Amino acid sequence: MPIQIIKSLFTKTPKLSVGSTPPMPPLDLRRLVGPTEEAAFDNPSGNFIWGPLDFSPLKPGEAYEAVFDFGCGCGRNARQLMLQKEAPKKYLGIDISKRMISWARETLSACNPNFRFEFHDVYSPNKEYAPNNTRGNRMLPFPSGDKEFTLINAHSVYTHLCPDQTEFYMKESARILSDKGIMRTTWFLFNKKFFPPMGPHLDCLYINLQDPTHAVYYDWEYILNLLHSLNLAIISVDWTKIPGFQNVIWIGKASTFKDLSAEITPPKNIIGF
Repeated sequence: MPIQIIKSLFTKTPKLSVGSTPPMPPLDLRRLVGPTEEAAFDNPSGNFIWGPLDFSPLKPGEAYEAVFDFGCGCGRNARQLMLQKEAPKKYLGIDISKRMISWARETLSACNPNFRFEFHDVYSPNKEYAPNNTRGNRMLPFPSGDKEFTLINAHSVYTHLCPDQTEFYMKESARILSDKGIMRTTWFLFNKKFFPPMGPHLDCLYINLQDPTHAVYYDWEYILNLLHSLNLAIISVDWTKIPGFQNVIWIGKASTFKDLSAEITPPKNIIGF
């Protein structure tokens, strides 16, 4: 076992209270969510972590009032949000890793009680990440009432969900999103027209037969059709600079935001375009 992980297992968390600087997640938990460097979990400037998000009609910073973090992990974005000069008044993070949720509850919530974390008991083939989740649970409703949140973050979530799960959770997201709320979602994308054998209702590419959720690529047109069926609008896209990597799609309710989907053309570094 690497010496860094051994140290993290035996490092005691200092006594925490409201207003304390939130601790850095242990290295072994950071390894499970991707980046391990502390800078990826920090926010020394105190600025809004995704910018002002002043998509018309929103005012700068307005979207950060109530944040729902779908797939919060060990609190990467939660910690950054806590360190904003204007932290969210309400935050709820959910994740399928009971271990990560336990750590976040014991440490991050102690620093700011407005930040809550709940275990989402959905099964995953990834035994290292979610080893004892209920096998029959493919999806569960969000623990939230309707229109409660002004910002939903789903970072590296839909990149690991199958279509039935994606459709279910997009409906749930639309349900809990306020009328002026927005979603930050990330996706692996491709153009199905580039793959002639893919007929109707075949809209995904998988890279792992044993664990299809390892990485899931979605057809661009499938995403557009799904959003339109839920009366949702694409309000912006941050295209990846790395071919085949994650793209950030910003989404809002079509009754509030202008839908730019007809004006957007995926760039050449998206597979099949």
